[in-house]
Amino acid sequence: MNTENLHELINRYESKLDFLYNSEHHELFKWKAVKTWREEWNKPESSFLSFAERYTAARKDFSLFIDNSRMHPSAGVLKLWEKEPETVEQMFRKLWAGEAGKDIGAVQERMDTFLDVYESLRGKYFPGNWSYKQDRHSASVYLVMNDPETHYVFKSKDAQEMARAIDFGFDIGAGRHFSLANYYRLCETIVAALREHDSLLEKHFSRLSDAYYYDKSLHLLAFDLMYCSRTYHFYNGLVVSLTSKAKRKTEDQMTAEKLAKKDEERLARIEAILQEIDELETSTDGCEDISLIGVQVTSTQFGTGTVIEQEINRITVQFENDQKAFVLDRKFPSRPRFEDDESIVELFTAYGHAREQIKRLQKELERLQNKG
Repeated sequence: MNTENLHELINRYESKLDFLYNSEHHELFKWKAVKTWREEWNKPESSFLSFAERYTAARKDFSLFIDNSRMHPSAGVLKLWEKEPETVEQMFRKLWAGEAGKDIGAVQERMDTFLDVYESLRGKYFPGNWSYKQDRHSASVYLVMNDPETHYVFKSKDAQEMARAIDFGFDIGAGRHFSLANYYRLCETIVAALREHDSLLEKHFSRLSDAYYYDKSLHLLAFDLMYCSRTYHFYNGLVVSLTSKAKRKTEDQMTAEKLAKKDEERLARIEAILQEIDELETSTDGCEDISLIGVQVTSTQFGTGTVIEQEINRITVQFENDQKAFVLDRKFPSRPRFEDDESIVELFTAYGHAREQIKRLQKELERLQNKG
């Protein structure tokens, strides 16, 4: 594992602390969200008339923790509670059941059950509303709100980027191959490294007033390092050792000065490509987290169907008599329609175009890296 890269990322986080914690970016909202949730949720039973009232009070500082301009899973909880209150309340009780931290495999099973029950309800009452969907990220947030000293917030892209950058030796996986145990192992590795940075911890904890959760476990800080490293481009210029596949030209063929100049130009172009790829990925951030599985669609040709498989902007729909695959792109007018789909189709169209550009840039990047 590349511990040098991990410590460099922590150093970069520390160097940007004023920027990250200022009123404009306010990444400390995560600690405030946990504090507010726990204060409200743990109030006496008589403090609230219903689960919905307690949940509304507890989530008031969630900010962008699980919701954004496109996805509204926390609102979906309230909408489904109006339909089946006991089912929703039981769903949360089961998610939080069990002996804390003793069996991560059991925690993952509870997460998956929570998502399955929720999706069953959403499909029953709001089959076309993709914005109410929950995912492993939102389920992990609920686990952290209940027990922040045991659990970690999970966000797939942030975790995968960190694992790649530090050459983490275990596969976190995705979908049915996701391993919560390996993700927690990654987080514990980050926490151990954070504890070696006394100056960062001193600065960090000095910012936590009574309005914020005092996270001695550093679990929230570990997630924030992953989140900020990707969001604020801390990975740019990070050195990754690569094996050369091309023979170097000898100094008999080219002077040392020319070799140095060409290598400088090559490295500059590599840096520019990495920046361009990062900007393209950032421009479509969130697409990987949008799940349409179980969403009902309609087609003028095939009738009503349900999305049964998805690879980001590619979906497979089960119609009454057939299965059909579609790419979600505005250039394909024959695609099936679902509720309020214009904004998400625009997003997936941009995603498709960005992936084409990234693929082209990655080929150029590989060629340049192999010349090193």
